[in-house]
Amino acid sequence: MPDRTLRIVVGFSAGGGSDGMARLIATALERRTGRRVTVENRPGGTGAAAGEALKFGAPDGSMVAFMPTPSMVAKLFTPAYPFDPATDLAPITTAGTFIDGLAVPTSLGITTVADYVQWLKAGEPGRNRLGATASDASLKFYVGLFSREFGVRLEGVPFRGTSALINDMADGKVPAGVAGLTSFLVAHRANRIRILATSGSKRVAIAPDLPTAAEAGYPGLTMEEWYGFYARAGTPEPTVDAWNRALVAVLESREIKDQLGQLGLDVETSTPAACAERLAAHMKKWQASLEALGMKPVN
Repeated sequence: MPDRTLRIVVGFSAGGGSDGMARLIATALERRTGRRVTVENRPGGTGAAAGEALKFGAPDGSMVAFMPTPSMVAKLFTPAYPFDPATDLAPITTAGTFIDGLAVPTSLGITTVADYVQWLKAGEPGRNRLGATASDASLKFYVGLFSREFGVRLEGVPFRGTSALINDMADGKVPAGVAGLTSFLVAHRANRIRILATSGSKRVAIAPDLPTAAEAGYPGLTMEEWYGFYARAGTPEPTVDAWNRALVAVLESREIKDQLGQLGLDVETSTPAACAERLAAHMKKWQASLEALGMKPVN
């Protein structure tokens, strides 16, 4: 690793979930390496600015990006995406998985996915609206997926942030929403909304009472996304390996692992090669999912 200040770039604003996790990791990394580690926020709708920063940065290992897989998958939805995950990045390690939740306002009195689907099929106007914090193209994907699984034609309602989505749900303006599980948990525990199911393959430790979509009878809604650390393509292999050793040690430490778990990240680390393989497989899986819904990837 370079003997200078190290930067972790995040493609989202300060104060958000990605930023919080990156700062937690950066602080522990400073203690481990003895170098100053800063977090640089480059907010944007899909988080693409972090990958773009790597693409045009120096391949000296002084800057890495902390990115979730939706920032990679967005390339399939977005014309002229500013970076290519396959050619512009040098994977360092996976960081961990995270999942989404499906929620409704508590005022509806709905407690299960089955009840929600039955309520949907009653056919009253406006019941088919589904809110999500997603770009237009990815919202189309989610709407298509839920429509197929529930057998009801849904209408997507885009939101720029989870807070606005939760407020509109709690006020009865939107009857259902999809977002990152941890973004919903505070409102769920405050009884403003009710999370009906999660998209994970297993229940999560921070909310063990919540069933998975598969447990609720909809295995087709099982989706897990994940975070990884990346350097610029062309970064020397010894430098990538040094980052890998430092990051894996930090992520696997009990204190950091537990704190990231409370933020919704189920820590999983890897070798650089395994991270690259997992990313390639993830992109292929998403492309197949788009094609199955009759959506043609744009890239």
